[in-house]
Formats: sequence, structure tokens, C-alpha cells
Amino acid sequence: MGPRLAEEIAAQIDSMQLPDGAHLRTTELAARLGVSRWPVEQALKALLAAGRVTHQPNRGYFVAGTADPAQPAAVHDPVHKAYLALAALLVKGAIGPQVSEQELRERLGLTRRQTTDLMARLAHEGIAEKRAGYGWNFIPELTQPGALAQTYQLRMILEPASLRLPGYQLDRAAIARLRRVENDLLAGGIDRLAPDALYARATQFHETLISGSGNPFLVQTLVRVNRVRRLLTYQSMQDRARYYVQSREHLAILDAIEAGQPETAAELMERHLANVTSSMAALGLLDKAR
Repeated sequence: MGPRLAEEIAAQIDSMQLPDGAHLRTTELAARLGVSRWPVEQALKALLAAGRVTHQPNRGYFVAGTADPAQPAAVHDPVHKAYLALAALLVKGAIGPQVSEQELRERLGLTRRQTTDLMARLAHEGIAEKRAGYGWNFIPELTQPGALAQTYQLRMILEPASLRLPGYQLDRAAIARLRRVENDLLAGGIDRLAPDALYARATQFHETLISGSGNPFLVQTLVRVNRVRRLLTYQSMQDRARYYVQSREHLAILDAIEAGQPETAAELMERHLANVTSSMAALGLLDKAR
């Protein structure tokens, strides 16, 4: 889990535009990422080796911001490789919905410890749950035909509606932070960053926007959907061209929000989600939703 978690922390550093010298508190990162402190500490050590953070004895880790944020992903990570292989199997319906750890070890070429780490990640993302006795269940929604299309249906309902709620407000600091992220992506980040980092930036954009509704239930629902969708969309992340279109659409939505035009922002969001759905369908990754 270390390299994958290191990249996720690096993505958060970039998306939040944390300045050099910002303190990275282990307990806060562990709570935000839903893991214990130990894997966070290992991930921070990987970022230290990559030059993304510095360490001060008895004080902890601090943002350095001088290295390529994609670098931690270059570390060989058999668990992450197995995660991607499992994603392909699930999308094809070639595994599950029930599976034993022995089957996973044999099909994915993992050790017992690696299998435990893999299932811990899937459980954290809400994709699998331990059976009462033996083995694991993948959530039924994930293995049903049309699952990915259904996630886009839900997003089309939630996200534009959140922008239309009375009192919707996104503070200017958040808008400026999101704008910097999109501009950085358009300036080369799209081609440079690893899939995990790209996905983190996209989801953080949408989750930040929906938080402006002031409704925590909307936010929690979108976070949950994005965790599940992550596994289903990995195969689409090799198509980098579509990310340029999406970043420009994100900037247009931010322009409307900043101009105090929530209805325009909602309409742009509807168009954006429709375009994303069409691009996924063109890649052959969407079954018809039921």
C-alpha cells in the first residue's frame, strides 16, 4: 500500500496547493485517508526519498514541493499492480462476487501479506467486505451490468442539483485553489501524472464543488460513489486527451460560480457530465444502465 498511498498524499498536497514548509500531520492524514498511522508514516518516508517532503526530528514531515509528484508511483508495487489487474477482471465479470483470499493469491500472484494489503484497500474504498466466516464479497453494485453507467446517472442527479440549492457558496480561496490545479494540469500535469494522481484531482474538484452546497449527505454520497467508480474507471485513464477537455470544462464551471451564476454553473456541470459519459461510452467502458 505504501507507494499507492504516497501518491495519494502527493496528490492531496498538490490539489490543496499546500505551500513549502506546510506541516503534514500523520494523525490527520490517517483520518482523512481511512488508514492507520503506520502506513501513512511509510508513505511519508517514500515521499521523503522522492524529495516531496522534508523531515525534522521530533517535529515530523513538511512539504518540500520540489520533486515530480508522479515519482512515488515509479516504485514497484505488486499490490497496486494486482489492484489494476483485479479491476480488469471485475469489469469483465471474470471474478466475484464472492472470492477467497487463496483464489486472489493464485490469480494475482500475491503473497499472503500482499493479499491482506489488497483487501484492506478494497475494504477502505467500500468495494469489498469480509464475509462472516470465510472469504470476501465484492459489493453487488460493482459486479452488475451497467454499474459504471449508474454511477454517472447518480452524479447527473446530485451534482447539478447541489449547485442550484439556495445559499450555495464556494469560498474564493477554494475556487482559486481549484483553478490553480486545473491550470497546472493543462500546463503538462495531464501527461506527467500517474493515473492515481489524475483521478484524485478530478474527484477532489467535484467533491469540493458539491461541498459548497453545505449538505454533508450530498458530499458523503459523492465520496462513496467516487471510491467505487475509481476501480471501474482505471482502464479509461490511458486516454489522456480527454482530460484536457475536462480541465477546460472545470475552469468554465469555476468561472460561472465565481461570477455568481449558479444556474449557468449547473448547466455547465450537466453538459460536462454528459460529455464525460459519452467519452467513456466511446471507449467501450459503459454498459447500458438498468
